[in-house]
Amino acid sequence: MMPLPLSLLAECTVFVLVGLCLVRIVREYFSPLSSLPNAGVGAPYSRLLWAFPTEYKGCITLDLPKLHEKLGPLVRIGPNEVSFYSMEMYDAVHKVNSRFKKDPRVYGEFVQGGSPALFSITYDSFQLNDRISTDLLSDPVEHSKRRRLMGQLFNRSQMHKLEGLMLNHIDHFVQTVASSRDGANLLPVCRALEADIMSEFSFGHTIGALDAFSQGAELEMIAKNDEKATWMPLLTSFPGLCNMWEWTEQILSSITGYRNPYNKAMLDFHQWAEKSWRTMLSDNANQEKSTSPFPNLIQTMVNSNLPSSTALSEATENLGPGTDTTSATLAHILWALGSNPSFQEDLFQDLAAVSFSTDMTTLEGIPRLRACVKEGIRWTGAAAAMLPRLVPESGAEFYGHFLPENTVISSSPIWYLHDSVAFPRPKEFNPYRWLTSDGQKIRDDPLRDKFYIPFSKGANICMGAHFAYLELFLSISQVIRNFRVRVHLLPHHRSYLDEEKRSSPGVFRHVELPDRREWVAAVPTERLMAALEPRL
Repeated sequence: MMPLPLSLLAECTVFVLVGLCLVRIVREYFSPLSSLPNAGVGAPYSRLLWAFPTEYKGCITLDLPKLHEKLGPLVRIGPNEVSFYSMEMYDAVHKVNSRFKKDPRVYGEFVQGGSPALFSITYDSFQLNDRISTDLLSDPVEHSKRRRLMGQLFNRSQMHKLEGLMLNHIDHFVQTVASSRDGANLLPVCRALEADIMSEFSFGHTIGALDAFSQGAELEMIAKNDEKATWMPLLTSFPGLCNMWEWTEQILSSITGYRNPYNKAMLDFHQWAEKSWRTMLSDNANQEKSTSPFPNLIQTMVNSNLPSSTALSEATENLGPGTDTTSATLAHILWALGSNPSFQEDLFQDLAAVSFSTDMTTLEGIPRLRACVKEGIRWTGAAAAMLPRLVPESGAEFYGHFLPENTVISSSPIWYLHDSVAFPRPKEFNPYRWLTSDGQKIRDDPLRDKFYIPFSKGANICMGAHFAYLELFLSISQVIRNFRVRVHLLPHHRSYLDEEKRSSPGVFRHVELPDRREWVAAVPTERLMAALEPRL
């Protein structure tokens, strides 16, 4: 084959460069989004130049609020992507019957086994994968149907049926941490607790995470399942490349028998999930009694005539978010309480006054406990993901800027939880944001309540809100009943708290949020060490 003449190569190079320049000019000056401020120099040209690297480092939801503070409520983060930070706009985008639909590019990556679960249902779900169930008609129809079915388990009126399930695992948790007299990292042990609760609730079988932790090791399939969140920027930005990589690894594994630790853990998890699913279906078919006396997600969904494969997807998708968010919140609350022994004792007396009741209505009626849980949810901000939506047909106008159809717009609920106007000094844990000064009542604060959206809002508000509240009420009350929590501080936290102690003795000592990265969920970059001393 004759080599190409240098002149032709030069012409091709010039042609490519001119084309790139034209694309740059069009995106910079002629796009309807060109009037918006840019997150970075490369943002208008490709999401790979700003959005992707920032997402990959776990910094996008940390960096964008600072940019919004400088640049305003709308910031362009990609050629066709806009970040917004505005409660009024959030209300408009996420209201019931909103015309702003979920972005299938992102939500499609959460689909398990070809059947979208509640979180991953989008208007175009049936187009994402040939294997996706054809019973999905549209976002409002299928989404509403699924929410009604899941309300059988998740509605506030159903929580009393799950109290025993949660307490069984919390008792196991209490026994496990009681043996760690020298202190423990709260993050993995709380994750083990929530994994056991969520697995029995979702599948009717416990995954055994607390047993593994008590033997000195975190269950790999839980740790690696949570780690998957850090891969989401790659999965959404390079789906074809990721699929090719997965296909290559499968071939190499079939030849060599070797699997890397992440893939092995994921395989173990999916095998466990499928085995639990098949056992549940078999018990149902044979009308045998389940191994768990409590209601579970798969059985309830199948009994409601949801396809069994879709029920498996719901249970699988439920386990990850239900584990990492609530466990992180519990760990952060206990760690913050460890710096406040007097508040712990007051809370202990409040719980003793109701005979350490486990009834949800009684527990949420204790102001200190309610404030502690709500502040912990706000402060931790565990569900950090941005929630991308597509601008509907005919476009939309916000703050004097026109956004054309199919523009991706997104915002993160965590920004409103850490808003410095609604929550002064937002990175500090302070339950007195919610309490009167004597700690006896919840005080009114309309602005605080307006910005408190940890479970988002509208038609897509998280189904698990009541479930999470009950888990936290029960877990914290049982820990305080049995232990005095003493925190093991890192040097920078110790100096901060020593200063608080000197300047305001007897006052609640505010605790700074630990360093972290944020992907789909927030991931602390330091250990939260504490000792739980048994009460005599």
